[in-house]
Amino acid sequence: MTTSAQVTPTVIRRYFEVSLFLLVTVGFLTLASTGRLDLLTLLGVSTALVVKALRYRRHCEPELSPRTVTLLTWFYFPFYLVDYFFLSGAFLDATVHLVLFIALVKIFSARSNRDYLWLALIAFLEMLAAAILTVDTTFLIFFFIFLLVSISTFISFEIKRGTEVARAAPLAPGSPVARRLQRSLLLVSFLVCVGILVLATMIFFILPRFTTGFFSAYAFQPELYTGFTNDLTLGQLGEIKRNRSVIMRVRVEGRDPQAAEGVKWRGIALTQFDGKRWYNDPLTPQLLRPTGDLRFHLNLPQYPQRPAGRALRYRVLLEPVSTDALFVAAVPLWIQGRFRSLGLDITDSIVNPEHNFTKMSYEAASNIARPHPDLLRNRVGQLSEEFRNRYLQLPKLDPRVHALARQIALPYHNPYDQATAIELYLRTQFSYTLDLPPVLSDDPIASFLFDTRRGHCEYFAAAMAVMVRSLGIPARLVNGFLTGEYNDIGKNYIVRASDAHTWVEIFFPGVGWVEFDPTPPAQDYRARTWWTHFENYLDAFELWWSEWVINYDFSHQVTLFRSLGRNTRSWAFRTHLYLRQLRRSITRDLKQAQSQLLTSPYLVPGALLLVFLIVGIWRGRQLMDSLRGTWLLRRGAGTSVRGHAATLTYQQLLKVLARKGFRKRPAQTPLEFASSLPGVELSPFVVEFTQLYNHARFGHLPAQSVRLLDLLRQVQQWKPAHSR
Repeated sequence: MTTSAQVTPTVIRRYFEVSLFLLVTVGFLTLASTGRLDLLTLLGVSTALVVKALRYRRHCEPELSPRTVTLLTWFYFPFYLVDYFFLSGAFLDATVHLVLFIALVKIFSARSNRDYLWLALIAFLEMLAAAILTVDTTFLIFFFIFLLVSISTFISFEIKRGTEVARAAPLAPGSPVARRLQRSLLLVSFLVCVGILVLATMIFFILPRFTTGFFSAYAFQPELYTGFTNDLTLGQLGEIKRNRSVIMRVRVEGRDPQAAEGVKWRGIALTQFDGKRWYNDPLTPQLLRPTGDLRFHLNLPQYPQRPAGRALRYRVLLEPVSTDALFVAAVPLWIQGRFRSLGLDITDSIVNPEHNFTKMSYEAASNIARPHPDLLRNRVGQLSEEFRNRYLQLPKLDPRVHALARQIALPYHNPYDQATAIELYLRTQFSYTLDLPPVLSDDPIASFLFDTRRGHCEYFAAAMAVMVRSLGIPARLVNGFLTGEYNDIGKNYIVRASDAHTWVEIFFPGVGWVEFDPTPPAQDYRARTWWTHFENYLDAFELWWSEWVINYDFSHQVTLFRSLGRNTRSWAFRTHLYLRQLRRSITRDLKQAQSQLLTSPYLVPGALLLVFLIVGIWRGRQLMDSLRGTWLLRRGAGTSVRGHAATLTYQQLLKVLARKGFRKRPAQTPLEFASSLPGVELSPFVVEFTQLYNHARFGHLPAQSVRLLDLLRQVQQWKPAHSR
């Protein structure tokens, strides 16, 4: 007889090889999900894995000999140098190609345990490379699968080695024992995997965390978004507005998570215009250092007439983008994050000297109050020559531009009303579109104002800035993002590349820079469907993952433990308060019920009914069994009893004998009790009744109820000799 202890190496080896193949495949799929593999590598490795899977299905032997493997390896090392210097151009990409090459060679040539261990190591290197290249939530899914398969692989490897040493008897694959073993391996692997993840999560959140960023230069390749540098050609920003990629997520702190509705996220301000492009002269930002509270307090110019308003506090999770700008709302007050230093230039733009190579989380507070129009209408002051040269500079323009600006502003006599009139004119007389010719005209501003009369935000903002400057009003262009889409699941704003926007800031003496937006609102025709809600759940998880895993550090630990302490104390207080209120409520209800009960006319009948119910519940089962046993004996000729019914009839016999003074002891069997009865007049009836009961109860032989009833009557009629 074959047992599970005699499982053959053939079954285990088959399971192990498939598991190891899946381990390498999951590692490759994780690498592919990063988006850093070129098309040729994706197609080549995918094809090779599919071919090997088909050959595994046909139980084919390894294809490559050791000599062939050696030749291929010697050939690839010079190719690696070519790949590094000429093809990939990056150490990490070339090394990933090398790892994938070794994986394929080993898959097609593995024969020994040493080869299998090399394959497992290569699969680990694939996951390590993927961890360097991405920290997306997709990696979390693949990591769980990889952990599950790796546990299954190493368990089956140890069983395989043990069975090979023990020389177990062969057992054909597909047998019931083999299937049970495979199911057991999968179950054990899953349970171990879950246990490891739970333990690792606890360790992750408890152990002290410090940020290193050793691989930050290799980890991400930021998206190349134009428009957020110190040089912007008209039309460039429209290129990214068709892109739905997420740029950042913003969560407002406080009771109102939608308090940022309508707020724009300011990035880069541009001051100079040459007719086709806006740019900044080379700037040397003011270097900022964190204070004792780890915040960078921004030393922005102080304007005595600017209203303090209310501060908006928010947290930004910025994706890797090809700009060193940090995005903030309106007038920033302070910013806090994992920065060694920050820069603040003369356009009030905040820059990160270390660049945004990785996902970045920072917290900020801004004054978002807009000055009252009456205050702005009365702002007049002297401007320095340097200030006028920077913010009133204009190239040679079409004379019609200045004429149009004067015509619109003619009825008004202060800069604020003139700027508002130009803003309203552009918002109402022109149309918004992203479909523009790829080649600019020689004078894009004049072409926009007098020919096409349509465009996207750059043209509207550039036209307004040029027109107000022609009236002697200082202005500058600002590139950033609109508020974004509010995610009611994650309670945060999702800001996408399509939310990129350009607007105008105008200077008022004593108040500072004030935002104007001449672009008409674009229509958003996307319907909210079930898929939209599903995306919101995914994005909420992405926000949590990035905030509490990717950017989890010592400050997050302090926040977490403080939150746990507060929640624990709050929970204990609420529990104590609830129990005290519950006790008072129960006591009050009992006193009220007691007074009502004592004065109720139903007290005595209710008490009697309760007594009957208690007695019925206590003795009801015995009474029902007695009645049923009596009915089984008396239901007529031709019927038989068996099983539990026979037990009920036997209990009737015991009751009759108990009334006559013969009680069965618990240690006695039915036949022992029947044989112990005195006299030849009673014992034969009881013995026969007991034999019929035993046959019906344990021998599955039915007993006739007529005979049982007749024997029971004989026992009932029996009387002791002294009582006759």
